[in-house]
Amino acid sequence: MIERIAILGGSSVYTPELILSVISKNLNVKEIVLLGHPGRKLELVAAFCQRLIDKSGFPAKVLPATDVKEAVAGAKYVVNHIRVGGMTARMRDEMIPPRFGMVGDETLGPGGIANAMRTLPVVLDLARQIEEVNPDTTFINLTNPLGIIVEGLIRYSSLNVVGVCDLPGTYARKVARVLQHDQDDVCVDYVGLNHLGWIQDVKVGGRSRMSYLLEQLEGHEEDGFDYDLIELFRMIPTRNTGMYFHRAEVLKRQKSGSRFRSEVLHEAETRILELYEDPNLNEVPDLMRKRNAMWYEETIVPLIVALEGSKERCVILCMRNNDSIRDLPEDVSVEIPATVSNKGIQPRKIGSLPRFLRGLFLAAKESNRLTVEAVVHQSYENALQALTINPFVPSLETAKRFLDNMIKDEKLKLH
Repeated sequence: MIERIAILGGSSVYTPELILSVISKNLNVKEIVLLGHPGRKLELVAAFCQRLIDKSGFPAKVLPATDVKEAVAGAKYVVNHIRVGGMTARMRDEMIPPRFGMVGDETLGPGGIANAMRTLPVVLDLARQIEEVNPDTTFINLTNPLGIIVEGLIRYSSLNVVGVCDLPGTYARKVARVLQHDQDDVCVDYVGLNHLGWIQDVKVGGRSRMSYLLEQLEGHEEDGFDYDLIELFRMIPTRNTGMYFHRAEVLKRQKSGSRFRSEVLHEAETRILELYEDPNLNEVPDLMRKRNAMWYEETIVPLIVALEGSKERCVILCMRNNDSIRDLPEDVSVEIPATVSNKGIQPRKIGSLPRFLRGLFLAAKESNRLTVEAVVHQSYENALQALTINPFVPSLETAKRFLDNMIKDEKLKLH
């Protein structure tokens, strides 16, 4: 039995989805601790989660907590999905870059760097506290910008850290459906950085089915496949990857006045929390289902199940590179397949990058490195360097104007 799982950012209105996944997967856990800020929101979410468990007859207990060390003490797994600044901050990440002629996003480009500058200091402080009381825990990170957060933890923390994004698994499932095979029978050769990932090959029974798959995908553009990129590079990108290769079109759409994802989510979360006020509510409201928060059911809980089991499973994770991708430094974060079981996590050797990705990945990783250094050393120069060389930023002048605005909005203290 798992004695305890601690959830950082546990007052999220989507935490009940995690509880439902724990129940549906029959994960044998005694306590689930929700760490959040003191206040009504944490109390409402924790109480609703406990009602879901009580209704199911599942034996676990949900405990709200506001003290980090008390929450993580004895936790075999610590799941991090804090959102520093809340959905209002994500709105800035998406809405401000277009004003400077750049794509707005909470993970990639200037928005991702702004997110990292306010979020990574908080995560590193949490990591230091966890190291003091529970250094052997497995730290599972969902918090964005996931790649930069994992990289910062790799370099400035001794925790056993791994990052999980739902996109690689989503596309692995899509591919399996197109091939009309069970996902467990399909082996996906995946190479990427977080939100810049590609499927290089797909095998069934040890034989490549990539050529057949590419033929079949021509009629599946409506399923989120970017057929223009697939046809050009003969590989399959995930959805967010296309933001880089369609920058002008994405920016035009963002500047046209169409609603940003963060605006929609901000309104929905306020309404969901109001529903939790009802003490008789003991099932997930339809409004939350519309969020389609499947990362618990399809990524987080399955990862923990895999880590608890003896059967080896292939999971695509964001983790330390070591020598998996030869073209990149050992201490950067990469998104690659790994073999997971109760014996641990063993990353797959990828080899060299496809040549068309090498320059993009090297520039992105150097921008990530400089962002981490900017946070750790509170360095204006490192932050400006990180922005200037970022593939989504067009010039030094734009980088400087955006950084000076970011310092004001995020109340950063850089020297």
